Formats: sequence, structure tokens, C-alpha cells
Amino acid sequence: MDMDAAVSTLTALSIFSSTVEHAAYRSVHGYKVLGRKDGKWVRWERWLERQFVLSLSAPPCIEVAVPAASPRILLAGWRGRPVFREGQTVGTWRCIVAFDSVASIAPSSPPPPVLNPLVNPQLQCLPNLYMDLQKVFPFQKVEAKEQPVHSGEQKKGSDETDSSEYDSDGDPQSECCMMHAELAPQVQKKPRANRKLIESITLVDIARCFHLPIREASKTLNIGVSILKRKCRKYGIPRWPHRKIKSLESLINDLEYVLDDDAREEVQQGLQKMEEERQAAAIKALTRRKKMLESEKEIIQQKPALDLMTETKQFREDVFKRRHRAKTSIMESLGSLEPLE
Repeated sequence: MDMDAAVSTLTALSIFSSTVEHAAYRSVHGYKVLGRKDGKWVRWERWLERQFVLSLSAPPCIEVAVPAASPRILLAGWRGRPVFREGQTVGTWRCIVAFDSVASIAPSSPPPPVLNPLVNPQLQCLPNLYMDLQKVFPFQKVEAKEQPVHSGEQKKGSDETDSSEYDSDGDPQSECCMMHAELAPQVQKKPRANRKLIESITLVDIARCFHLPIREASKTLNIGVSILKRKCRKYGIPRWPHRKIKSLESLINDLEYVLDDDAREEVQQGLQKMEEERQAAAIKALTRRKKMLESEKEIIQQKPALDLMTETKQFREDVFKRRHRAKTSIMESLGSLEPLE
């Protein structure tokens, strides 16, 4: 086969973030290849799976070999054409970017800052990922063009002002109206945000305020709430993610309490009849759950449009039920106490 004459075209790109390891990402690339075989032009598809360590700061972004013992996203011996969608989980990997020209799948929003070359220039050190991202997303800096004011309009406005002033001369009714206008209280309009300030606000600036309610975030950015919502829709954020992030932080704090030394002793006292292996497995499961929640929180901060995982929603519902049962039992015990005479 003549490999020099082969031409590759990107048809699919899916990027996954690890729910366990921090800053670990995997990408699945699909190419349509056109090349010569036995003197004839032949088409086929080529799929590659890569793994990276991506960060907005040090250490730099690097590509690492996919561990042989680690489960693959592209399973060995797979048949057909794999199709991935945003939010889909494969093992411990969650899809955050999905593009497939054959299956008509397009990204629902811009990529997170760590995958944006304008925010993370270290991606240029990874040419394969950088070039494919450039083909999927049009990374271009948008510059606002100021509309020039026509001299004719200025001249027309000045002429109208001059004529109005000229007509008012010698007219006592006009002078009286002008006097009333001067004595009338002036209504102070709320100053609007500077256009240059609004255009200078990037997705990174908005992401720094995800932990705040939307009104406090707008005050921090010195813009109005409606302008902030408009900027969020521009970057593909349909709803402000403050509540989702706070919900994840609450679940993480609950797990930290359970994993605390004092709380762990209470758990062990209540589980004396259980085997030591089951106790260790329970603590290990809680630790793993905490890591997954922390990783999902980082993903939500980078990709606010994504919804919480189904497993996380179920876990949150279980926590709410336990809290409600505990509160109900306390209220019942307090109600059964007899008042002191």
C-alpha cells in the first residue's frame, strides 16, 4: 500500500475526562483515509485512542502512553463504528466533547478552558490534539467593530439644535418652558456597563465566579445580571451552575465527615458484627465516591452545561432521605419528652 499517497480526514473527535485521576484526559480520533492499494484507490477508517495530562498551569501538557492494564475506551475486537455523546460514561471516563460528522453530532458548547488554545496555549505542544481541535472549533478572537458616525448626521443634529435655539429667542412661552425644565428634578439614570469591559470578560473570568450566586457574580464582574446571562448563553451555559456546585460540595463535606477519624470510630463501633474486609470495602467505597464527586465538580466548573451524573443524582437523593429520617426521628424523640413540672 502506498502510504505516501494516503490522505486522512477527521470525521470524529471525542474527549473524555477521568472521574478518578486529576488532569487525566483521553481522546478518541476517527479518520477517513483515502489511499492506494494494489494500484487502486481504497477508502477505510482509522481510529486512535490517546491519553494526556492537561493543565492550565505547571506542569505542562504532555501526552502519555495508554496503560496496557487500563481498560480502553475503544474495546479490543470492537466492530462497527463507535459513536460517543457528551455526558456518556465509559468506565471511569466521562465524555465532555463529542463531534461526529457521520452521525451528525456537534459539540453543544465551546470546549472547557483546558481544551481551548486561546486560554491554554500549552496545547500547541500536542500537535495531534491541537490540529484536530482546530478543525472542530473555530478558535477566533472576535473584535468589535465600532460603527462610524456619519458627518452628515452630526451636521443635521447641529443644524436642528441651532434652529431650535434660534426659534426660542424672543418667544416668552418658550422661555417659560425652558425655566420649568431647569427647575424640574433631574432623574439620574443608572450607568450602563462599559462596552469594552463587557467584551473583555472571558469564559475564564466567568468560571471564577461559579461558586457565587448569579447576582453576586454580576456585582463582582461589574456588569448586570442580564448581561451576564447573555454572556453565559454565548459560551454555551444555559443555566448558572452555582446550585449544582454547591450540591456537590455538600455531598463532599458529608463524606469528609464520615471519613473523619472520630466519625470513623463511631462507624466501626456500630459495625462491630461486620467483618473487617467489609469495613475496609465500605471505607474504600466512600473514598472513591469522594474522588468521583470532586472530579465531577471540576468538570462542571469547566463544562457548566453538562448535567449531573445519574449515579450522583441517586446518591444525592439517598443523602436527602437519610437527613429527613434523622430529622424526623429527632423531632419525634423531642415530642415524646414530658415537660418538667
